[in-house]
Amino acid sequence: MKIIGLLDCDSFFASCEKVFRPDWENRPVVVLSNNDGCVVARSPEAKALGIAMGAPFFQIRELARTAGVVVRSGNFALYGDLSRRVVETLGRWTPSVDVYSIDEAFLDLTGRFCDSSGRLRGSETTAENGGDLGGLRGLSGLGKNDKNGGVDWREFCASDERLPSETRREIERTAAEIVETVRRWTGIPVSLGLGPTRTLAKAASRIAKRDGVETGRKFALLFDPEERERELKRLPVGDVWGVGRRLLPAFWRLGLRTAFDLARVDPIYMRKNFSIVQEKTVRELRGERTFDSKTRPEAQKSLQISRSFGTTVETLAEMEEAVSSFASTATAKMRARKIAASGVYVYMSTSGRDPNVPRRNVGLAVNFARPTNSTPEFLSAALRLTRTLFDPKLAWRKAGVVALETVDESVAASRRFLFEPDPERPVERRERDRRLCEALDKANATFGKKSVFFASDGIKPRWTPNARFVSPSYTTDWNALPVVRAN
Repeated sequence: MKIIGLLDCDSFFASCEKVFRPDWENRPVVVLSNNDGCVVARSPEAKALGIAMGAPFFQIRELARTAGVVVRSGNFALYGDLSRRVVETLGRWTPSVDVYSIDEAFLDLTGRFCDSSGRLRGSETTAENGGDLGGLRGLSGLGKNDKNGGVDWREFCASDERLPSETRREIERTAAEIVETVRRWTGIPVSLGLGPTRTLAKAASRIAKRDGVETGRKFALLFDPEERERELKRLPVGDVWGVGRRLLPAFWRLGLRTAFDLARVDPIYMRKNFSIVQEKTVRELRGERTFDSKTRPEAQKSLQISRSFGTTVETLAEMEEAVSSFASTATAKMRARKIAASGVYVYMSTSGRDPNVPRRNVGLAVNFARPTNSTPEFLSAALRLTRTLFDPKLAWRKAGVVALETVDESVAASRRFLFEPDPERPVERRERDRRLCEALDKANATFGKKSVFFASDGIKPRWTPNARFVSPSYTTDWNALPVVRAN
């Protein structure tokens, strides 16, 4: 059996804002999106006031004033650095940490609870069974006892492979230690879910977050069939990892309201009528591991970087600086995630707020000779599209760059034999670009983001979004350190 954890930072952006402001500890805090547009994060106190996620700032401005809400512009340098510190802290318990997003990370804790032979201490069942908890045995009973072709829960969850009581107590002590240590060392409150699969660990983290406010226990376990049945019956199906809004109407028509309902459906039925991802989700809810760091429910097919401008952009030079900055950021993110783009799409739009001026939205895409995450190649294509799209007679308020049809770097490498040699970028030039990007990433990782950048990004660009309420970057900027003066 595997011991998989999912650590989720609570109200992460708002929590980051509170770390260096203890006077805000019990105050409602909201964080605004790009250009101070909409609410993208809320502290528990802000949620209690009824402030909705995505609410435009102008709609809550008066409530913020009267209720004493702290309003902050997004400070992603601060959030990114605190996220890094959380991940580094997790390394205290295991080297197997998979960063899933800026505020979530999976961790494999199995090794902490196994003996030298690979068995859970106190158990006679080998860990190599992968924690299937009878999931495969349940396949023999498909089509019985359920209108959706599912099987009785006890049929596919009954198993001798349970957590030994000694191991369970040890896991609970470790979970409590992780939650408390992360909070003490970084200032960020977290919730931790643990289970034999990633989907169950993710579900357990939602349960811990939901119940932790009342119980004070910020972790939850979903291992034994009885506790899974009890808790999955309380978890809405829409909260299951990989079940998005698009699928909910179809699931509701099938009578699937809870995670427990979904776990009882025939996985083969889900594959035939939905996708192999949903088949794997059902199996994971039953305790059979099908997802890992390379296979996730929502495979990333594109990556977008866009901004609303702080002031209108009316010259090609300014637009090129914006698009260049977006392209550089996109390629750096792709290299960090070990993916490559098959094409690039550039778009731009006018404001649309003036009823006398029609809104314009334009965009163009181009494919690469082979998938790439090279900044010079990606940037060159994006700027060519920008020059084609730009109209100097219009006042532009937003632009974006999309990396299209992203694939894993290993897949991109395997495709090299399918393409004719690229006359624009021969092997020697591609190797030079690779070394350049490697040096660029290393320098920025060592000295800070954007320490080294392409000149086309601009030195002091005018297009940058408004950030009227931005907090200091306490952990990444020496000039932002608090100053204490003696009387």
